[in-house]
Amino acid sequence: MFKKLRNRLVLINVGITTVVLIISFASIYLFSTRNDERRPQFTEQFVEFNFNPEADQMFETWVRADREASAKNLLSALIVSGLCIELAVVLISYYLAEEAIKPIREAYESQKVFIANASHEIKTPLAAISANLEAADIKNNRWIDNVSKETDKLAALNSELLTLARTDLVNTVTSEEVKIKDLVEKQIQSFEPRMKDIKFKKTLNIADKAKINANDFTQILGILMDNAIKYSDKKIELILVDHELRISNDGAKISKEALSHIFDRFYQADKNSEGVGLGLSIAKSLADRNHWVLKAKSNSNTTFILNF
Repeated sequence: MFKKLRNRLVLINVGITTVVLIISFASIYLFSTRNDERRPQFTEQFVEFNFNPEADQMFETWVRADREASAKNLLSALIVSGLCIELAVVLISYYLAEEAIKPIREAYESQKVFIANASHEIKTPLAAISANLEAADIKNNRWIDNVSKETDKLAALNSELLTLARTDLVNTVTSEEVKIKDLVEKQIQSFEPRMKDIKFKKTLNIADKAKINANDFTQILGILMDNAIKYSDKKIELILVDHELRISNDGAKISKEALSHIFDRFYQADKNSEGVGLGLSIAKSLADRNHWVLKAKSNSNTTFILNF
């Protein structure tokens, strides 16, 4: 994230400098090389003083050649100067951009550590509340049921925040040889109870093993399946071919504007839906950490595509 911000600042500075240099150097070049015939015509003088007309032609040729050589030298000097200035601007912009975003990076890192620590601390009292509710064994009481339901929501949110914080803090990943087809089959089975009224179609065509981070892949698959189930009407399709995973649902079309923010943290295209908009953000963070590409498109169906 900060690399993109730094690169954007550098590109803006370089872009502005380039435009200014092109305009300035073009003006200098045109002004210096314009053919304004500053040398007067000597035809009458040559006639009056009995000069050889061929000398005038030779002089004109010499002046023209001299002007062309001077124009080439000026152009070369301007190009070299421009490149040197551009290089200096890139280096200076890079340094200034790093210094500008340094406080932001430090604050962001502190925020991630705080979220991770706070989420970890919140897990204990939430687990205690859930355990006490189960031990109380009070049934058919809507107040207790509401407390239990909201506790589960809070526990799920806390788990998402902890996962997101850990994903941001840990940049290194370990890979191992796994049977991706088996991972997908096992994950799908856990969602089958929620797909009783949904027509689910799957196509699995992949080699026996691949070297990936199994935990991250499984978590991304789970998030995408959960999202598809939440927003589908009647159909979900999963296609796994080579190193590409596609999960589509026939729910409402996502607008182009909403699609551009679909992986933003806490963003929800449907404001009435459950959750807080962290699932897809976690999936994107996990994909980026593994140098995978996760994208979304929405035409007749909404499709999430993971290239791993």
